[in-house]
Amino acid sequence: MIKRFIVLAAMVFCIVTAAGRETIGLNQGWTFFMADATHTDDAPTVNLPHTWNAMGNKTRGQGNYMKTIDVPEPWRGKRVFLRIGGAGNAADVFVGSRHVGSHKGGGGASTVELTDHLVFGSRATLRIVVDNAPRLDILPTAGAENAYGGLFRGVELVVCDPDGLAVDGVGVEYECSDKVTGNVGVTFLGLSSSVDAQVRIMDNRGEVVFEERKSVEQDSRIPFQIDNPRLWNGVDDPHLYDIEVKVSRGGTVIDSVVVRTGFRTIGTGSGNSILLNGKPLRIRGVVVHRDRAMVGNAVTPFQIEEDIALIREMGANAVRVVGGRHADYFYDLCDEVGLVVWNDIGFTGAAYPTDIYFVDDPAFRANGRQQLQEMISQLRHHPSVVVWGLFDNVTARTDNDPVPYIGELNSYAKSLDAQRLTGGSSVQDGAINSVTDIISFDLPFGWESGPVDGVKVWLGHLRANYSYLKGGISYSAPGSIYQQTERSEKPDPRSGIHPESYQTLFHEQYLALAVDAPELWGVFVGNMFDFGSWRTGSGNGIDDRGLVTFDRKVRKDAFWAYKAAWNTAAEPFVHIAGARQDVRREKRQAIKVYSNCAEVELFVNGRSVDKKSGQGGVFVWDDVVFRPGINRLEAHTDGAIDRQTITLQ
Repeated sequence: MIKRFIVLAAMVFCIVTAAGRETIGLNQGWTFFMADATHTDDAPTVNLPHTWNAMGNKTRGQGNYMKTIDVPEPWRGKRVFLRIGGAGNAADVFVGSRHVGSHKGGGGASTVELTDHLVFGSRATLRIVVDNAPRLDILPTAGAENAYGGLFRGVELVVCDPDGLAVDGVGVEYECSDKVTGNVGVTFLGLSSSVDAQVRIMDNRGEVVFEERKSVEQDSRIPFQIDNPRLWNGVDDPHLYDIEVKVSRGGTVIDSVVVRTGFRTIGTGSGNSILLNGKPLRIRGVVVHRDRAMVGNAVTPFQIEEDIALIREMGANAVRVVGGRHADYFYDLCDEVGLVVWNDIGFTGAAYPTDIYFVDDPAFRANGRQQLQEMISQLRHHPSVVVWGLFDNVTARTDNDPVPYIGELNSYAKSLDAQRLTGGSSVQDGAINSVTDIISFDLPFGWESGPVDGVKVWLGHLRANYSYLKGGISYSAPGSIYQQTERSEKPDPRSGIHPESYQTLFHEQYLALAVDAPELWGVFVGNMFDFGSWRTGSGNGIDDRGLVTFDRKVRKDAFWAYKAAWNTAAEPFVHIAGARQDVRREKRQAIKVYSNCAEVELFVNGRSVDKKSGQGGVFVWDDVVFRPGINRLEAHTDGAIDRQTITLQ
């Protein structure tokens, strides 16, 4: 039996209308101006989500958002809350000129009550001041990611009955084996008299599998049991349940909340395994940042859907979200498609020698704990989320050692959610690797340090000396679709030269040497997408280590290598690698093709070269002769063809 506790109430804000509860979206028509504006006469109107850093603008400072709202007379006697989905990196809320609340941390959502500051039957001016200036009391204080400023997620008003459920008012704790037993917890804003609380649990077909009604006078727990449950089982069977809580007074429903969740267990097993529902789960994951070209981190639901679709197309079964929390909808989709999620709080190590990544100060420590608590309380109803990431490439130093603080965070995470795993991303040996339940080593071999073959020596070292660690790996190398070479030699990492052909070879070698290594529970490939960064890559402010470009328009060759190896059940496909190097000088060429089929036939200028069987989805013809001028290549397999044109000069 494994006990789980999940707070579900973060989802109440996803409900547009519900009995006794009204949610009003405020995403349209905000007046926006930066702090140095002398007046607002010509200030633009923006819609949310919004960031002032979307188009490569690196401004860090204060941005102001203002909007006038109606406060209807029928709201008198209700309680009114403002929910901000995400603001980077700190936010202060005003009604008129009165300060009513603040929040520090750009990843999580925040809520402030407006009730006592409103005049019902009138109008009110909301002002949200957002600040992304560098600060040493808000995580992250280091790293190469862009520090986006703005209201980069939605803003809502939530109007509740005073006897209704609290903002964080619904939770569930359960034990999961051959049946699910537990309690649905209900927490109220404040009861003036007894109310009826009704709990219903529905499966994904809408059939009621549990129902109970109870008269309560205070916060309560309502026991439930589900016989023969269908567990959430990752990409194989991501089954979900809806938990509905209705609150009635005198026969009238005054509040109603529906939350989607799933039941499953997560843990570690013998050797180096991660267990989902008691069975080993081999992690084939990708690292995900939270931004994209043109919009920064102010991503829309459609763009999130596109990202999830690309991850699933490649065949990954897990994602690691770095830098902080993603949008709610991202986790909803991970629940639905079965992607396992590791989520970081944003305690990030130095990207440059000048970075200060750990401040041994009460304010820094408190903010890390706050962001951890928010991440857990807002995401723990998602069955997809299985690992709380406590640090990312943080290094231990003798004069300012963060390991004791990581230990504090680990203990705090366990006190809030004892059954999920904790994890960290490490770049060194030592005690830092033994604090969390599992560890992911960010390996430098093949780019920052030495050849990819170094991973074989490292795995032997891990096996011989640190077999007690539950270890996985992450790795990355840059690759620009605008930098093409006929050969795949590793460039100097300091040169700014990032040929796509070397990135492809790099990932092929890791696929062969490490992805299925028994010393590891799996891998998180860094990165799924190019991302915005203060670090200069192949373009202005873009880190090009992704398998897909920043605008999501181009799947790089390495993407197809993983799809061939990981998504063998997909529709048949074939992809000729290196085709963006479409002008070449060497008459004899090696041609490489990726496919999830068993056999591929290559044609050059209409004539068959040969049929090949591949290893791990890779097919290579070593000595293909080109003629001067235009050469037409075709790769054929059952149900798929890829055509490319290469010019020989």
